[in-house]
Amino acid sequence: MRASWTSRALTIAILGATLPLLTGATTATTAAEDVTKTDNVTAVARFPGIGGSEIDSDGRYLFAGQANLDDSLRRQAVAEGQHGGLRIIDTKSMRVVGELRCPGTDNYVRYLDPEVFGGEYVAVAFHGNLCTRDALEGDPDTRPGYGAFNGVMIVDVANKRAPKIVGVVGHDSAHTVMPHPTRPYLYVLPGGIANGTNVPNQSVSPTGIIDVSDPTNPVRVAKFTHNAQGCHDLGFSHDGNYAYCAGLGEVQVWDVAGDRVESPLVVGSIVNPAIQFAHNAVVSPSGRYLAINDEAFGFHTCSDSAADLYGSLWIYDISIPNAPVLAGRISPPGHPGDQGFGTLDDLGPVDGWADSWCAAHNYNWVPDNDDVIVASWFGGGTTAHDISDLANPELIAHYMPHDGVAWSGHYYAGWVVTNDMVRGVEVLDVPEVRAADPTLNNRGRNHRWDRPREDRSAELLPAVLPPRPAAFRDPLGGGPCVLPPRLS
Repeated sequence: MRASWTSRALTIAILGATLPLLTGATTATTAAEDVTKTDNVTAVARFPGIGGSEIDSDGRYLFAGQANLDDSLRRQAVAEGQHGGLRIIDTKSMRVVGELRCPGTDNYVRYLDPEVFGGEYVAVAFHGNLCTRDALEGDPDTRPGYGAFNGVMIVDVANKRAPKIVGVVGHDSAHTVMPHPTRPYLYVLPGGIANGTNVPNQSVSPTGIIDVSDPTNPVRVAKFTHNAQGCHDLGFSHDGNYAYCAGLGEVQVWDVAGDRVESPLVVGSIVNPAIQFAHNAVVSPSGRYLAINDEAFGFHTCSDSAADLYGSLWIYDISIPNAPVLAGRISPPGHPGDQGFGTLDDLGPVDGWADSWCAAHNYNWVPDNDDVIVASWFGGGTTAHDISDLANPELIAHYMPHDGVAWSGHYYAGWVVTNDMVRGVEVLDVPEVRAADPTLNNRGRNHRWDRPREDRSAELLPAVLPPRPAAFRDPLGGGPCVLPPRLS
């Protein structure tokens, strides 16, 4: 599965314009792209738009969030006529078939399992959204954010051409949202750092637990405050008995079985000194492993050798859920030659920013395969890795547009999909990744319960961490996931 490179390759992408495609017209243009990629990646379709955020899928349709960013990729207060909201893309026709125009930050999207939530819905978390501003005004459970209020909307997507908001619930800080895998609850996560702190009184925002038994009337049933930072994001075990809360300083393990779904109990913790900011925690298809990414916003470097420890994707063995052990690490992607990809701060180091920013961000596993992970790395693009040898992860594919900032990189229904803050949604064909999907071929599930449980901390964590700059970036200064002070 070893990858080969095309440096500064000119690849041809189908550029699907957003709004004309809503009419059903078959319109497409082609353009040459300045991209560094492995030879096995083919760009199939692109749907331009600034502010790409999280993206999810039901197996055919993509549900792409779009944040209300300005041209400098900074969040802005909502107003009429701005961009942002939800786009629905059909991966069979490669068209945008529906859109919900709702300027907001960050419009973080999660698809809700119809068997659990009783219909076709997505949940969208936001720090302020124009479409829900009036509904949440005066709500005691929310706070102002970017010209509106914080919360979560439930969107009915049964009619892909006409998505509609059917429910909304306010929350103190709603940076991300995660549906419970077996019961109709949403966990609303405040952000895990400065964006999870109430600016007026510096109190910590709790995790909100929302009962969505009736999607038209979501009800917050509990607030859970468990440490000083809160969660940025959260992953569940597939049986719904455990949750893994990622945030500044640690990843907590929660018992959420039975009645504890509304009153979690902290039963374990992962503390890794090499992780600056534990951003997310995603459980592997078998439930054996947990991937934790370090959104190293404070400092890290992107080099040809990809030797930087900071910004990595870390793999933990959670076969004993309340006692995880370190099993592997995926380094930030390397870059051939003298490439000069775009960064969030193109002028170079600012308050400790590295010249290039390629920390791990959003990611997932290929279904029913514990060995293949697809991930985004902001300016570092999108990768796929084979981790069948946890001690030596192998790059399968890499796609890095030189003007891109990839917020999300995922595998869905045969395609590698990225939602880029600059370029919008891109659909990529990577045959090796598709072949690793047991749901698309006759291969059996690749669940790695046969491996011994080994703690590789001594091997993977140096006795002395690499030096840190004298002044690293203040998290209150802003960034894709680290919000500046809220605007009223």
